Amino acid sequence: MGIRGQNVKKFWGFCRNEHYSVGCSGGTVYVYGSKGEELAKFRHFPYAYTAIFKPNSNIIAVKSTEGFLGFYDLDSLSLIKKITVTRLGAQDEGFAFTPDGRYFCNIEKPVNSCQTQLGIYDGASFEKTNTLFADEQKTVLEELEFYGCETHVAYVLGFMRGGGGAFGYGFVGKLDIESGALTDIRAIGEERYNYLRWYKSWERSGFTEKSLEWNPLNKLNNIGKTSIKAVFCAT
Repeated sequence: MGIRGQNVKKFWGFCRNEHYSVGCSGGTVYVYGSKGEELAKFRHFPYAYTAIFKPNSNIIAVKSTEGFLGFYDLDSLSLIKKITVTRLGAQDEGFAFTPDGRYFCNIEKPVNSCQTQLGIYDGASFEKTNTLFADEQKTVLEELEFYGCETHVAYVLGFMRGGGGAFGYGFVGKLDIESGALTDIRAIGEERYNYLRWYKSWERSGFTEKSLEWNPLNKLNNIGKTSIKAVFCAT
């Protein structure tokens, strides 16, 4: 059940669970019930293009490319917390909850558009508990994903800078978000790196048609399913 058809096409980002559907149009976050009825419109910050559910809950995290994060309780249709990560634009890297919902992880660029870090937030209070790679100049993070069998270990996608700060090589690896250890780094070529980051960006949007229109994948005749873990295991 839930929202379908033409309504979904207007959204940059879309996600759902068994109780609610959420659509992000940029300026507004729409919330729908299980039968497709509109329940709320949130307009707490601009450029809100993507949202995800906290596992086993009706709480969502919304990310704005303008540097804001918002956490909402859909049962009460209320804003739990709004965070200003930075006022720098182009904050469009990956974010995810751990499978147990204990942590929320956000790749962010608070210093400049060329330097990333990983913000770790408590999954209940949404207070920041740690920041990884804050002083790292060479390692650039792009996307991350979790699997239930490795609750606090993320598969990450990024690249290493070469001479002059230019792209050196892409990589996939495993990151323990509690210890901060990045291990099993495996180099991948630029073409493979780009395909994977474009695919993950589209996946993060909920595979919406509107998002695909602005994704380089739309130039391909065939878009094959992939994941960071799949590339990691095959490399």
